[in-house]
Amino acid sequence: MPAGKYQLLVVDSSSANRQLIGECLSQLDDASVSLAADGQSAVELIASIRPDLILIDMNLRDTDGISLVRRIRNREQLSTESDLNLWTPVIFLSSVMDEDMLAQGIIAGGDDFLHKPVSEIILLAKVRAMLRIVGMQRDIHAAHRRLKQIATLDGLTCIPNRRYFDDTLTTEWKRCQRAGAPLSLLLIDIDYFKQFNDAYGHQAGDQCLKAVASALNESLFRVEDSVARYGGEEFAAILPGTAAGALAVAERMRASTSELRIPHKHGVDSFVSCSIGVASTHPVAEQTAEQLLQAADHSLYEAKHAGRNRIVLHPECRG
Repeated sequence: MPAGKYQLLVVDSSSANRQLIGECLSQLDDASVSLAADGQSAVELIASIRPDLILIDMNLRDTDGISLVRRIRNREQLSTESDLNLWTPVIFLSSVMDEDMLAQGIIAGGDDFLHKPVSEIILLAKVRAMLRIVGMQRDIHAAHRRLKQIATLDGLTCIPNRRYFDDTLTTEWKRCQRAGAPLSLLLIDIDYFKQFNDAYGHQAGDQCLKAVASALNESLFRVEDSVARYGGEEFAAILPGTAAGALAVAERMRASTSELRIPHKHGVDSFVSCSIGVASTHPVAEQTAEQLLQAADHSLYEAKHAGRNRIVLHPECRG
């Protein structure tokens, strides 16, 4: 199926009605049609194809259309896939013109109603109108995702920013606490960066930050690990599910920064380098993520005080 096609789902217990409506909707070049004979089959298809529009007959073999729509709306409310509420348009189909039933269907979460036998012209017109709304919803969701990405990226280095770091640390702390897994944190500081800026200018300083950020990011081999710009010339890496591996990651980051060979007349061995503080713990209810951050910050201070271009582990990290 070509990317971008709308997914339509027809739920009707009558095989003849399903086929008739499906053939009518197949005239839409930008849509793909799936058919379900009962409510349970519809629920399973909704989970797999995630339809953009559902047409539901009021009377099904195993349930009624109104109950099925309530189930769909409850599922959407419980979804955690997006910061925006999901809403799949639903058109009811019925051979009975009953105003009370129509009102109940709309209150339950339906969006429109068609009387059977359905006019092909009216059916296609209604579906096209609904799909225009679906298209606008897609655009809104895409814009929201872009804005969210922009809001969590550092504009200079193009890696995640402090906001992303804070949110991710909170999330991973809770997740590791539930799983009984370790969590490691690295704080990375570019050595003598103020002197670098003073000697070479802020434009060169920006280029240095970009290069170091890229080197740090490329030092991460696991998809669950992340590095963010913490502020100024400081970066922070979150490594969930590992304690023993934190030192190896820190050493890759330190070595990768040195291997950039960026000249720095006031730096360690006349090149840009970084100092790294490492801390690990098994998150428990009696601790906070802030304590882990403070431990990493203390280790970073010791690394800088001991001569820079080195790694210091918080005592809890040691074998």
